[in-house]
Amino acid sequence: MTHWIEFTKQRLSEVPPAILGVFQLSRDGETVHCVGRSDEDLHAELSKFLDSGYRFFQWQKLPWAKEAYEMQCRLFHHAGGAGKLDNSEHPFPPEGHAWACRMSYKPAAVCDL
Repeated sequence: MTHWIEFTKQRLSEVPPAILGVFQLSRDGETVHCVGRSDEDLHAELSKFLDSGYRFFQWQKLPWAKEAYEMQCRLFHHAGGAGKLDNSEHPFPPEGHAWACRMSYKPAAVCDL
């Protein structure tokens, strides 16, 4: 995962297009406020959040969708889950997959954090 980077259009241009990966967003550069991923284009997914009040971001390129999903689950739980994050729901695996959250060993739909 990168260090906290100022979340501007210019800095976002450093994220290559068409890569899989995960990201974290912050309003203060210390606290994680949102966790996300893209299974196709990390740059495009991050772009959706540019004008959402987040001032900093971190990102990590990953080779496979399953690894990206599992990393997003770890980040989500580590940051406190839906009760502390702006994310209203636990991460779901990509469409067509029923991968369990490895942090709780439950399907994402019934993960309790």
